[in-house]
Amino acid sequence: MASNRLNGPVPPESAVGGGAGGGSQPYKKKEGQGALDASIQSAAEDAEWVQKAQSGDTRAFDRLVTKHRGKIYAMILNMVKNDADAWDLSQEAFIKAWKALPKFEARARFTTWMFRISHNVVYDWLRKRRGESAGELHDEVFDASRIESGAATAPRQEKRPDEAMAQKELRGQIEAAMGRLSAEHQEVILLREVQGMDYKQISEITECSMGTVMSRIHYARKKLQSYLRPEL
Repeated sequence: MASNRLNGPVPPESAVGGGAGGGSQPYKKKEGQGALDASIQSAAEDAEWVQKAQSGDTRAFDRLVTKHRGKIYAMILNMVKNDADAWDLSQEAFIKAWKALPKFEARARFTTWMFRISHNVVYDWLRKRRGESAGELHDEVFDASRIESGAATAPRQEKRPDEAMAQKELRGQIEAAMGRLSAEHQEVILLREVQGMDYKQISEITECSMGTVMSRIHYARKKLQSYLRPEL
């Protein structure tokens, strides 16, 4: 486990234990701008918990871990394709966050900062595992069926056999197309289309300019369209 490989202050229990799919707490949405209000409220809540955690309140950090570990785990899983490795790396990311928390500045959202730490943890792991630059990795396969938002979802409706088969085939085509993209292009598509992040957040996570992020997303979408067009 990642916690055994690291030295330093012992992180709160939730950073090294509990289920991988912990989720965000629900918020009541106001009509017309519910999603925006929820996002603002969530960020404000994170900022309050971060401030308390920086003062030594481990329970506040426990809450941050419980709230965000589902999305962090999901992003890492889609990059490493192994449950055990994804869980180890998720733990390592939160342990690094705990150690670095005193230096965290509220100019950025906690989620953006946490995704950036996770990004670096995974890329360091990939470099060590494969012995090559993460930018040269081209065989990471996107597994859309394993993405977990960490939030409660509505009960599934039963699909007809033909609909289920068509959906399975389409998912397979998308996964195959994503597998033909480089790691950098897969990552920006995942952060933009799955996590719903804006260009500025992606720029901060990947440590690239917004122009580079926009270019990568544009290129990735064009490539996906060209890969999928003969199939659709």
